Amino acid sequence: MTADPLVPLRDGWEALARTWARRRGARVTAEHGALGVDITPEGSAGPALVVDFNQAGGWVVVIVTDGTLVPPDRVASTAAAATAWNAREVTPTAVLGYDRTDLPLLSAVSTLPLTSHMTPAGFDATLDTVLERATRLLAECRDLGHTLRGADDLAARG
Repeated sequence: MTADPLVPLRDGWEALARTWARRRGARVTAEHGALGVDITPEGSAGPALVVDFNQAGGWVVVIVTDGTLVPPDRVASTAAAATAWNAREVTPTAVLGYDRTDLPLLSAVSTLPLTSHMTPAGFDATLDTVLERATRLLAECRDLGHTLRGADDLAARG
């Protein structure tokens, strides 16, 4: 029995991410040093996810989104839900950002240090956990963003 080799993320994150995606039967695209993985969460009837991997500032940045664009009347309530998540959880971080659109995109962001070494099985387990937690984050922020009253809702009651 051979031990699973330790892979330095600095040189091996892309191959590890491709292997993880292949194990899930997901489609991988590469663009400008980044990888995009289109994936359906296991055992979930939820929306398809896009997992983006890129290298920035000594980190592998993992961004997960279900494509939720937050309309103007829900930005404040979705931001409140994201802030509540971030205050309660360590990772991933809920982020409202812009991605080639006028509406903010809800996403979950995690990082892995490039200085670390992981086995392929350890990388898979880490990404499976990130994906599970990101799916919860996206659902919670999306649902609370629609449940919490916005200023327009309160003004209509006055």
